[in-house]
Amino acid sequence: MSLKSKIAAAVSLHMLAWLAMLIALAGIVFLALGVFWLIAPPLGPGIAALIVGGGLLCLILLVTLAGLLIATASRRTKAVAVHRTPDSRIEEQLRPVIGDRATEWAKANPGITMVGALSAGVVLAASPGMRRLIYDAARPLITRKAMQAMQDLTDR
Repeated sequence: MSLKSKIAAAVSLHMLAWLAMLIALAGIVFLALGVFWLIAPPLGPGIAALIVGGGLLCLILLVTLAGLLIATASRRTKAVAVHRTPDSRIEEQLRPVIGDRATEWAKANPGITMVGALSAGVVLAASPGMRRLIYDAARPLITRKAMQAMQDLTDR
């Protein structure tokens, strides 16, 4: 699958999700309007508007609570499944890029690593030529990571 088709698949999925939300919103609006027209003659427009508005607010509250409960439940299962420190996550991401030896050296010398990263940031901010050189050197890695992100998006 080419990059163009992967991007098209991700964009079309995104547009489909927005279209579904738009259709759901239109359905809710028409349902509220129908309920208003149904109860307006016997109760009056003011009371009907209060009832319909209160019903919509209750609907929003229920959907929000359901979303929070689902998010909490999924967070709980993820927390039980994997307990990793931020250092181990960073190490897992760095090891494939810079290798085992450089990762071990960075863990053994955190002060020098921090000063080196800070000075590299200053040099990159000050020198457009150095930025271009670093970007050209990192372009294959950036491309690979972008392809992995697109693959993750299309796999879900």
